[in-house]
Amino acid sequence: MYNKLLIAIDLNNLESAKYVVDTCLKLTANNPDALYRVVSIIEPMDDSFISAFLPKNFDKSVVEEANKALHDFTQSVFPAGAKVQHIVAHGTIYEEINRIAQEKSVDLIVMLASSKPNAKGLSSNTVKVARNSEKPMLILK
Repeated sequence: MYNKLLIAIDLNNLESAKYVVDTCLKLTANNPDALYRVVSIIEPMDDSFISAFLPKNFDKSVVEEANKALHDFTQSVFPAGAKVQHIVAHGTIYEEINRIAQEKSVDLIVMLASSKPNAKGLSSNTVKVARNSEKPMLILK
């Protein structure tokens, strides 16, 4: 039985994120001790031409907005009383998911095969999480 789930979601696709959460809730339906760690990763802006026009603390404000959006999302999809931890990380998606999974000693990583609707196969981030993680993983289509 899985007690500590790391649920990786994309805040740009809340319909798919809800599907991932609903699946996790079904997996833990008979487990009152389940702890859901819901993570969304914000990739850093590179040193491209566009980043030169962004405000100085742009990444920090994006993380703050993502944290608020994550709280709003989880409040709407998890039942009252569910143990939910919100994590917004800033960095490379697969590295952050694997780092958090290790640090938080999760029992299972749950994520979509690809964040792009109707994609065929696995995204590069999903492949890299699976390849580099020591934790069990559930990949949803």
